[in-house]
Amino acid sequence: MSTDQDIILNPNSGHLPECQSINESNANRQDTKQKTKSKKVRKEQSDDDYILQKLQFYSTGPTLNTDDWLYDPEGLDQLDNSKKTDRVKMLHACEKSYYQKDYNKCLEMIRKAESLFGVQLDNEEDNEDIKSDFESSGKKTRKSAKVDRHIVELLHIKERCLEKLNI
Repeated sequence: MSTDQDIILNPNSGHLPECQSINESNANRQDTKQKTKSKKVRKEQSDDDYILQKLQFYSTGPTLNTDDWLYDPEGLDQLDNSKKTDRVKMLHACEKSYYQKDYNKCLEMIRKAESLFGVQLDNEEDNEDIKSDFESSGKKTRKSAKVDRHIVELLHIKERCLEKLNI
C-alpha cells in the first residue's frame, strides 16, 4: 500500500492524487476580497439652479468654442479670481499661446493673469520667495483650489516664455 509520502517521492508509482479545489486546500486560509470602491455620487442641482441655467441657455444659446475662444477680450475681462474655473481658463490661455510659440501673446496673457490674480511677477527676488514658500508648504497637488498653485504655474510659464525670447 502506498502512502502520500510515497506518491510525492515516487511520481512513477501510477497513483494519481485527488484534486482539491483551491478553497479546500487550506481550511485556515483567509480569503482576501478586494474592497469595492463606492461610486461617486454627483451633488444634486437644486431646482432653482436648474431653472436659472435653463433660462440662461434659452437667452444666450449654446456656448460655441471657436479657435480663439480662450483669447476673447470680453470673456477675459469678465473672469473672477474667486472662481477656480476662471483662473484655470486664464492659465490655459497662457499655456496655449506658449505652446503655439506665440511668446508675445503669451506675455500679454500673463499680464492679464497677473491682474486677475492680483500679483506682480516682475521682481526676481519676490518670485523666488513665492516659489520657495510654495515648495515649503508642501502643496504639490494639481487639484489644489488655492490661488498659490496657479500663481506658481503662471510664474513658471512666464520664466519659460522670457527664456525663449531671451529677455
